[in-house]
Amino acid sequence: MRQNFSRILLLLSLAFMIHVQGIAQRSDGQVKQKRPFSERIFFGGALGFSIGSYSSLIDVSPIVGYAVTNEFVAGIGLTYKYYRYKDYYAVVDDNGGIVSFHDFKTNMYGVSFWGRYFLTKTEIPVIENIFLHAEVEPLMFVNQYKYDPDGNYRDVYNNRYVNEDESINVTGFFLGGGLRQMIGGRSYMYLELLWNFNDELYSPYSNPRIRIGIAAGL
Repeated sequence: MRQNFSRILLLLSLAFMIHVQGIAQRSDGQVKQKRPFSERIFFGGALGFSIGSYSSLIDVSPIVGYAVTNEFVAGIGLTYKYYRYKDYYAVVDDNGGIVSFHDFKTNMYGVSFWGRYFLTKTEIPVIENIFLHAEVEPLMFVNQYKYDPDGNYRDVYNNRYVNEDESINVTGFFLGGGLRQMIGGRSYMYLELLWNFNDELYSPYSNPRIRIGIAAGL
């Protein structure tokens, strides 16, 4: 009797384990498999430029990203920018008169750390392709003019400088969102609108910041 009971208990336990395993594997009749690492990685970047009456900006920003989940993507990027502001500095004499003007020109280098959250769970056309974006971008560059209250170079904000190189670090903090357009497979183009919350003196951006880019999966 005890032996029969043990067999029955063993069979019931085995059946229960098979049933639980079937529930864990079954998702709408299919086995849910984890996406491999290669399918979570993508590369891309953005090219940007802005040409105005006084200022010009050329921006090259390659990126690499990783899909943490189907909705959340995080990544890192490199940044190169050429920035020019026409007649930014005025040379003044001892009486405050303007002698000549000089452009502000520099090459900026930096990195960016960013994250995007896609609203794919809504399953609503258009809205499911909208994403929220957050980014931190430290930049460094060399300015040909160094701040000095007694200098004879004056910028457009009436700050004074002398003609000496100075290393500058400026960090942008961006929040915003965008819209993607799938172009095949796991690749898409995107348009995003960002706001810089650290719009300090040496920031090369004006708000809002508009960026167009592409992301391509392997």
